[in-house]
Amino acid sequence: MSVIYNTPLILHAGRKTCVFWDVEDYPIPDGIDPASFYLNIKESIKKQGCHEEVSIQAYVPDDDELRRKYEDAGFIIKSDPHDGKDERICTMFVELMLWAHENPKLTNIIVLAKNIGDDMGYRLGGLYGRGQAILLSQSDPEWDLLPSESSTWFLTSLFDGPSGTSQRLDNKKQKMFS
Repeated sequence: MSVIYNTPLILHAGRKTCVFWDVEDYPIPDGIDPASFYLNIKESIKKQGCHEEVSIQAYVPDDDELRRKYEDAGFIIKSDPHDGKDERICTMFVELMLWAHENPKLTNIIVLAKNIGDDMGYRLGGLYGRGQAILLSQSDPEWDLLPSESSTWFLTSLFDGPSGTSQRLDNKKQKMFS
């Protein structure tokens, strides 16, 4: 039986940050436009003491108008008309690993997706073990990447709506193929 530790998942100042965000899993709250949401994410990360470059890769459905709105707001758009949910998370995972490889200095990686599978979870744990800062909207105790309460609060605060309502990011693993 292995011992599971609640690893404090935090962002580190002085590091580049990349957000990998599945828009279908965590849509922008009603009443907020993409440009405001983009700025909210960047400002929230800066409030955590991270003043280096922040990039946000948004995995959006294949909808030209939606893609244009997100792109105009500053998001790096990722979409494929043939992608379903499983393909989208696989693409996100490959691009995340490439981004980590292309940025050999230690970085902050935030993943906002609901069906992070064990393969991706274990590999993210490997990146964490090499010193990368990892924040996940969903986790599993077996990955040794359990967020602290402050990490969960931070991730949830990214989705605060104009009336103070938000999506709760419960950090519970979802089945990959349900």
